[in-house]
Amino acid sequence: MQIAQLSVALPTVRQGREIVLLADLESHETGFGFVDAEHLLLAAVTLCSGMPRFRPALDAHGVSPEAVRAEISVFVGARASCPDEHDRVACTPAAARVLARAAVLAGPAERVRPVHVLLAVLDGVDDPFMGSAHDVLDALGVEPRRFRRALRRAARRA
Repeated sequence: MQIAQLSVALPTVRQGREIVLLADLESHETGFGFVDAEHLLLAAVTLCSGMPRFRPALDAHGVSPEAVRAEISVFVGARASCPDEHDRVACTPAAARVLARAAVLAGPAERVRPVHVLLAVLDGVDDPFMGSAHDVLDALGVEPRRFRRALRRAARRA
């Protein structure tokens, strides 16, 4: 199975650079040569789990980095050789769509944060071009509407 890949320049901090770099690290550590929507989900969950205001929302819905990582191995299939480019990240069109949606959610004045990526994944439940990240959450038994409300509530407390 061939996977279309985009080679994109590393985003700026405002565009979620730390999320993309963590997703790229996760994809390389598991032997994948590309960042997919599932890797962005894992990176966002990992970063949110370290934030006290988001941890209760994640815990209440059974979302943890370990659980997401275990489910990703089911949904992300083909492994590819890892490119050795340090200033570029290979990502799928689904990952690019998730990042674009996260940037829209963040707005022009705010930087993309992990919660924006989680909300973008939740917004992509009915969009087949957003990848399988929402399937990972579905496999964990996450109810998208309730989880979205909990995340938004936690974000407002900031």
